[in-house]
Amino acid sequence: MLLSLLAFLAAFGALLALERYAHRLLQEVTLLVTGHRETAIFLYAIPLLPGVALHELSHAVMARLLNVQVRSFTLIPQRLKGGTVRLGAVEVLRTDMLRSSLIGGAPLLVGLIVLCLIGWTSFNGAGITGALEQGNLQKLLTLLIATTHATDALIWFYIIFAVANSMMPSSSDTQAWPPMVGLLTVIAGAALLLGGADLVQTLKAPVTITLRWLAAALAITGFVDILVIVLLWVVARLLERISNRRITYRK
Repeated sequence: MLLSLLAFLAAFGALLALERYAHRLLQEVTLLVTGHRETAIFLYAIPLLPGVALHELSHAVMARLLNVQVRSFTLIPQRLKGGTVRLGAVEVLRTDMLRSSLIGGAPLLVGLIVLCLIGWTSFNGAGITGALEQGNLQKLLTLLIATTHATDALIWFYIIFAVANSMMPSSSDTQAWPPMVGLLTVIAGAALLLGGADLVQTLKAPVTITLRWLAAALAITGFVDILVIVLLWVVARLLERISNRRITYRK
């Protein structure tokens, strides 16, 4: 179980880094194409629209399931103070810590489920899971490259890119998480003290399988992100030469 957890954490951490760079390159390309900030924001939002829609719908549906009123819903991108871009938003009434945490975490949960389903139904998810379990990096790379030859690979790659780069929670989504994490840690500690080794053995198999599935899905997602990042980088460099413009970022 420990190796599966480490594989999942490594894949998730890599995906976070890739996501930030993918967004940066996508913004860079749209700015170079348009030369206008406001127009670039809308152009930047278009490729991510399916993922953004899934993100915001996940918030809204979870809120309604938990009997929390949804006050507004929008998929219109907007530039906020400080230069950050908000691609969509759902406003819900203030509620308790538990329901706020579930509403905030819904897009990540739904996004991971979608990525797992695509990995299993459209690509060799079982083979990739096996390669991760064996620690066979050469086999893993071979299987990831083989995904480019799958039926409708480009369509699935686009969906993976849009979902994966829109599913991460924003700062407002995670406001209620710290106290919930603390509470869950206490509950888990108490359960381990009461259940001991028997509880660990009972949970070991399903937790390990789940972590392997997630790690495999994130490995496919990371591979897709790398391909898109390379493409965006090449396009950005070509646009710089053609337009004789260069985008610089403030730290």
